[in-house]
Amino acid sequence: MSIRSIAKKQFQLRQTEKFNEYIRSLAWSPSGDRLAVISSGGELALWQEGKVDFLQVASNSSLDCVGFSASGQYLATGGQSGKIQIWQLVANSQAFELIATLDNGSAWIDSLAWNPQQNLLAFAVNRQVKIWSGQTQSIVQDLDFAASSVFNLAWHPQGNFLAVSGHGGVKVWQSDDWEQEPYQLAVPGASLDCAWSSDGKYLASGNLDRTISLLHWDNPPPWLMQGFPGKVSQVVWSHHQDQSLLAATCQEGIIIWQFDRKSKNWQSHVLQHQKIVHAIAFAPNSSLLASTGDDGSIKLWQQGKKLKQTLERGTGLSCLAWHPQGKYLAAGAQDGALTIWQSSVAGKGFGSN
Repeated sequence: MSIRSIAKKQFQLRQTEKFNEYIRSLAWSPSGDRLAVISSGGELALWQEGKVDFLQVASNSSLDCVGFSASGQYLATGGQSGKIQIWQLVANSQAFELIATLDNGSAWIDSLAWNPQQNLLAFAVNRQVKIWSGQTQSIVQDLDFAASSVFNLAWHPQGNFLAVSGHGGVKVWQSDDWEQEPYQLAVPGASLDCAWSSDGKYLASGNLDRTISLLHWDNPPPWLMQGFPGKVSQVVWSHHQDQSLLAATCQEGIIIWQFDRKSKNWQSHVLQHQKIVHAIAFAPNSSLLASTGDDGSIKLWQQGKKLKQTLERGTGLSCLAWHPQGKYLAAGAQDGALTIWQSSVAGKGFGSN
C-alpha cells in the first residue's frame, strides 16, 4: 500500500491494520482514547494507543453501525443479524463487557444514534425507532415512522429532539414527550439523510429527488435547494463556531453551502472527486473538510473551498472519522484496511480553520 501526501510535513502515518472484510464504520469515544471499528465480516475491534483488541471476531453477519454513548461508558453495534449489542466499560478497567443483546428478528439494523446529553440509544427497526435507556437498561419507547423503513437518525445537539429520515421526509420527536405528534419536514420523495447544525438552529435533509431541504428550526418554511445531478446521500455540518458550512455528497461531487449574510441567502460551490464519494467529515472545531470514496484518495479542503492536502491510498475507501480533538484521522477501506494518520504538529489537530 502506498500513501502519499501533497504536504508531507502535515502528516505522519501512525498505523495500518487489516480486517477480513470491508470496513463499514468507525467511531471514536468522546474522550478520544479509543476507536471502534466494524466490518462487513462481523468484526468489532477497539484501537487504543496503537493496539487492536477484538471484542467480536468475524462471523456470517455484517456489522453496519456503531457508536459510543456521550459518557463513553457504552458502545453499541447493529447489523445484518437484527441484533443490537450493547457493551459497557467495566469499572476501574479499560475493558468492555457485553451487557445486552436486543433481538429484533430478521430486521437489518443499519442506523443507530446516541443522545449527546444522556445515555439514550435510538435505533431503527424497519418502520420503527426504538429508544433504549442506559438508566433502566431497557427499551423505553417505540416510535412509529409508518411511511417507510427508516434511513437515518440524528439527535439535536441539546438532545431534546430526534430527527428521523424516511419516505415523505423527516419526522422530529421531542425527547421529553415522545407521545406528542412529531413535526414533519415534508419532501416530495424520500429523505436519505438528515443532520442538525452544531448550534441546533438548522435541520438539513438530503433527498432522493436530487434536492436538499433546509429548515431554520422554529422558523419555517424550509429552503429547497435544487439542481443536483443525482440523489443527495449524505449531509454534514461544520463545527466551526463562527462559520456554519453544510456539505452534501452527490455522486462524484461534494456541494458546499454557506449562508451569505449580505444577500441573506445560501450560496453554493462544488468540490470534485474522480469517482463516487462515500464519506465526508468536518474536523472538530474547524471548517476543514475531509472527503473520500472509490478513487482511493482522502482530500482535505480548507474552509470547504481550497484543496489543502491529498492522501492517496490506491484502493477505494468507505468511511472516515476524526479524533475528537483532531489529533488523528482514521479511514476504513473497502479491502478491509484501517489506516490512521496523526498530526505532525505536536499538541495540535489537523486543522483549526
